[in-house]
Amino acid sequence: MSGREVVARIKKADGSPISIPYLVDLEHDRRKPSDEVLEQFAKVLQADSDIMYFLAGRIPPDLHTKSLKEDDLAAAFRAFRREVKREKKP
Repeated sequence: MSGREVVARIKKADGSPISIPYLVDLEHDRRKPSDEVLEQFAKVLQADSDIMYFLAGRIPPDLHTKSLKEDDLAAAFRAFRREVKREKKP
């Protein structure tokens, strides 16, 4: 899918499509997409939205609550590290 095809499918809050310069800024980490734009990218690119949030260095909104305890977050990262290490073994 070309950049022009992607930007035509991703809409800003006002309903207009994002621009090529905005896409380039996202690609080079010069801008951060809103949650809504990130979700649209996941849908258009047929990617898991959790992966998109991870790549953006953010926590998905459904986990970004005050009820998320530090111990839960630490346990999640420990499980993530174990899984990544397990996948690397030949």
